[in-house]
Amino acid sequence: MGLAGALVGVAAVGGVRVTGRRLRALADPALDDPLAPPTDVVHHQIETDDGGSLHVVDTGPAADGGSRPVVLMHGITLQWWVWSAAIRLLRDRHRVLAWDMRGHGRSRAGTDGATLEAAARDVARMIDVLELDDVILVGHSMGGMVIGRFAADHHRLLHERVTGLVFVATSAAPMAQAAVVGGLSALAGLAGRLAAASTKRPRFSYPWHEGDLSAVLVATAFGKHPTARMIDDVRRMEMEMSTADMAEAAASIATHDVREDLRQVDVASVVVVGTHDKLTPPVHARELHRLVRGSELHTLAGIGHQVMQEQPEAIVAAVEAVAVRGGGQGA
Repeated sequence: MGLAGALVGVAAVGGVRVTGRRLRALADPALDDPLAPPTDVVHHQIETDDGGSLHVVDTGPAADGGSRPVVLMHGITLQWWVWSAAIRLLRDRHRVLAWDMRGHGRSRAGTDGATLEAAARDVARMIDVLELDDVILVGHSMGGMVIGRFAADHHRLLHERVTGLVFVATSAAPMAQAAVVGGLSALAGLAGRLAAASTKRPRFSYPWHEGDLSAVLVATAFGKHPTARMIDDVRRMEMEMSTADMAEAAASIATHDVREDLRQVDVASVVVVGTHDKLTPPVHARELHRLVRGSELHTLAGIGHQVMQEQPEAIVAAVEAVAVRGGGQGA
């Protein structure tokens, strides 16, 4: 049975239509309103050494005003505006920079592809071009893995220009490629099989159109109380990423291992995880916490993989924790 047949079969089994309709009707203005991308931001386009281009959004007080820059890095298949609620909460006190990682959104991968190693070089490039000092790096999922790779490959720059790290719903160890190949939707079981088939046969790739099946698949990335807006925002980002870039990024994630390198990190660090995270379960966070000396572990009850959408206040709390412990300006 082909992919199309599999989708038809799934739609008829397990109450997908009922569950999808329920998910697509969930709303909470208090949670949904801050999710709209802020428009009063500055957009940078930074050329990379391998011919790529990085789209970086910049907002908040300038560094010369005493604020510490906070760099937000999203997970696979997402874009900068997944951080919108957190940006609004952070920018009163910090200069906030959020980017589309290479191969995502308005950023283009160069000849080095959409790998973690190339993305770590992009972090170094952004710090240099935008002349950032006393930086706090915040990485979600793949973005957190990029932080780990940056710490391993750019150790000197880390200790010269970075004052704190926040690892959000991420891992330091290898993960099965079937669990990440399709991004947030590619969890164990059906979604993983669909995503794997999409990367092997792009012309049969699942289009992530608006509908009940897409809502059910994407909802697996969330905890107890997602809203339809959260789910649909992730679906839209997923739909816009090319299958080739997705597969390349996933292959890099599947072999990611910086456990020994993280033992050498001695800047202020916080690890954040939700108890209902199915993609990078709490066992990954506990291992990160053990590896990074002196780190704090923040565990969020009922929250899934999409921490920045579900509980953006937790991102602020983690940033402020490393800001205080890291000392220097803006603490």
